[in-house]
Amino acid sequence: MATSTETKGTEAAGARVSVVAVAFKSFDVLPAMAATLPEGTQLICVDNGPPDGLEAWAQANGHIYIPAGKNLGFGTACNLGAARSTREFVFFLNPDATLRPGAVDLLVAALDRRPEASASGPAFFAGSGKMFSVRPSIILPRGLFARRKSRPTVETQVPSLSGAGLMVRRSAFEKIGGFDPEIFLYFEDDDVTLRLDRDAGPLLYVPEARVDHASGGSTEASPALSAFKGYHYIRSYYHVMKKFGRSAPMARTIWSVLRRFLSMRMLKSVDRRHDALGRLRGLRSLLGAKLGPPPL
Repeated sequence: MATSTETKGTEAAGARVSVVAVAFKSFDVLPAMAATLPEGTQLICVDNGPPDGLEAWAQANGHIYIPAGKNLGFGTACNLGAARSTREFVFFLNPDATLRPGAVDLLVAALDRRPEASASGPAFFAGSGKMFSVRPSIILPRGLFARRKSRPTVETQVPSLSGAGLMVRRSAFEKIGGFDPEIFLYFEDDDVTLRLDRDAGPLLYVPEARVDHASGGSTEASPALSAFKGYHYIRSYYHVMKKFGRSAPMARTIWSVLRRFLSMRMLKSVDRRHDALGRLRGLRSLLGAKLGPPPL
């Protein structure tokens, strides 16, 4: 049982934080995430999907509900949510994540100790209880920390953080202009955290702050969804490679598609085959074919 001091600290942190959750057919998981937020936290739900009961639930529980009207993609929806924040910190959190006790307090405390830092991120745990390694960024050159699988056990300054749970100073987020609206899906967290690190202040990985993450559990898997994600993955891959000045971005993109088709795992998975076809469609759109994303 938490002491009164611990409870007060958690409530104080919650009162300084807006959680932005981007939903797409996520009503089956989002209330469980909301139940783990500390008292006083402002929850902002941005709904990219069709009606599924989320609006009525949000309004009944005093949360802010923003209907996107269509699927705007993750980053643009995050920007909509952040624009409604009235708090010092914005915590972007996936609907299929749940917080372990004290996570918000620890992430805020790390930023309080390091006022020059722009953002902090927690340790993520899979359903099996295994800790994810600190997610590498493909944008950074080989040899840097972000290229290595790592599980630091103490608070560590890192060059990138995951958008599945990202605590950002609202002033820093506004300084860099938020998420890149040109990125519909994938690598938007690489882009935003690298820009935060470069233009607003260091990034902190806080392993004591723990989040359980179903990883992809916010939307039911299907071949159509795999093709849709594959299309946007390859377009975003090319965009960030070009934006951050990586060499031969188109050649890298073409190789990424070919590598997917050459994977033996694709032969055993319908979803992987549709993902590969979606990536090919995305590549063709980059090469000039007037192809939008596959229907979802």
